[in-house]
Amino acid sequence: MKNLRKFSLLSPLAILIFMVVACNMSTANLSSLTSSKDKEGKEPSSTFKSGDTLFANAAVANNPGKVKVNFSLVTAEDVEGFAKGEILKGSEVSLDIDGDAVAYYSVPVSEGFPAGKYKLNADMVNDTGEKKGSKTVDVTIEKSADSGETPPSEDAPAKDAVSQ
Repeated sequence: MKNLRKFSLLSPLAILIFMVVACNMSTANLSSLTSSKDKEGKEPSSTFKSGDTLFANAAVANNPGKVKVNFSLVTAEDVEGFAKGEILKGSEVSLDIDGDAVAYYSVPVSEGFPAGKYKLNADMVNDTGEKKGSKTVDVTIEKSADSGETPPSEDAPAKDAVSQ
């Protein structure tokens, strides 16, 4: 009888410990997103001008399988000719990630690129398309000397790469 009583007292405790451990198990996530003036991220920057290339690195961690990282450059405010929240044409890139890796993104800031404030978004989605993580970095594109600003050319779309 004593053993049965001990068992009935310890069972809820064991279940509680199991639930805490199960809830704390790591799952795939975007551990960081940084913008820079170089691919490796050694020159962090949030301000760019004509002739620069906007690079971004999104680190995927605790990834036991496959996910996608979707990048996009979205107008935040003060971008003439664009509505707030509009995705810049040619700035969207999707990368397949297998395991822990860094997803590299770049978009050239060509002459006439619309000046203003943007948000660079990185969304991590699973194989069913469900968003599992998201990071955003604020970037500013300074006005170029050429006052005739035009959107980035589709001839020079954003680029991508994966490093594991």
